[in-house]
Amino acid sequence: MHRPSIAFILFVAVLAVVVAAPAFAQAPLKAGEVRPMRLETPHPYPAGTDARKVVWTDRVISPGAEFVRVHFSDLRLAPGDYLTVSSPDGAQVWTYRGKGPHQNGDVWALAVAGDTAIVRLYGGRGMGFGYVIDAVGHGTMPFYQKQAGPVPEVICGTNGVEDVACYTSDPVFDSDQRAVARLSWIQGAYIYACTGWLAAGANDSTMVTNNHCFSTQRETETVQALFNFQSAGCGGTMAAPTTSYTGGTFLKTNSIKRKGQKEGLDYTLFTLLGNPEATWGELTPSTRPVTIGDPIWFIQHPGGNEKKVGVYEDGARTALCDVDDIGQTYARTATASQIAYACDSEGGSSGSPILASGTNRVIVLHHFGGVDDNPCLNSGTAMAAICADAAGLLSCVAD
Repeated sequence: MHRPSIAFILFVAVLAVVVAAPAFAQAPLKAGEVRPMRLETPHPYPAGTDARKVVWTDRVISPGAEFVRVHFSDLRLAPGDYLTVSSPDGAQVWTYRGKGPHQNGDVWALAVAGDTAIVRLYGGRGMGFGYVIDAVGHGTMPFYQKQAGPVPEVICGTNGVEDVACYTSDPVFDSDQRAVARLSWIQGAYIYACTGWLAAGANDSTMVTNNHCFSTQRETETVQALFNFQSAGCGGTMAAPTTSYTGGTFLKTNSIKRKGQKEGLDYTLFTLLGNPEATWGELTPSTRPVTIGDPIWFIQHPGGNEKKVGVYEDGARTALCDVDDIGQTYARTATASQIAYACDSEGGSSGSPILASGTNRVIVLHHFGGVDDNPCLNSGTAMAAICADAAGLLSCVAD
């Protein structure tokens, strides 16, 4: 991998004072599209002998899809009744009651692998409205399995990212990597993917990702956070078992571009339902100053694929990932908020935590791929700036 020279770094630092240098947001990865569909129960739906009996079934098919997500535009079930959305083989089964997890009847069911989902309504006395399905998310990439081939964004020379399992013999690293998840959500007519991580904060199960991934309550409610999506062994082909959680409450965001003194930090904070931090732990953001040469770990879901870590900048493991520049202002970001590094990434890595390898604190939130005149440099926002803007929502430390 080509590393920027000291002369180049000094030139960029001077240039940044004069004019904002070009940079490219590492856009969320497009993982599918939303297609119209119309299926519904009778209103009210039929009664059964008890709540364990199926009283209505629909088969949702989106031919050729790698995965499907069923959208209920109006879900209203009687107390004690419930429905399931499952794959035909039962590998994925998701259960919903009442008006769904947000109690508003608007539910994007979690993903089912393949092009077919089975919706079954279990009812006792009936008397409930039932449901209306008005759309299906048609996935164009595998959801629970590794996909073939990379989705290149900023890989220079040989790709230095490795399976996180290659480093899980380190108990501290293993504990920290567990808090990183692949996020997918619905935005308009498409399904997207980014990376996110559980952070210490004032709210249970606070997640951090980029503003350019999503930034509203409506999008938050469509989120599926997939934890432990990674290889079970270093360089292995066996996948580890995964666990999914639904997006909860949107907390705060800060735009990707600067329009005032507090903008241009490119972060979003939200919560997940189901208390995942009790199982997967959390990372701690740090406000400590970042310096050139600091060694880093870049934990990510590159290309929306299995979790990887950037420890080295090249496949031959000759150059460790470290900080190449600090205090930069790229593409109308908040002034002097950007940290640059040459660790490899791909589309879908947006929102990844950059950890100081000495303390395992999160010091940078990744978001840019390709900056300045060197397309091999990535960059992210210094967590010190995000901590100051998020105030008490994040529990940041000084070390």
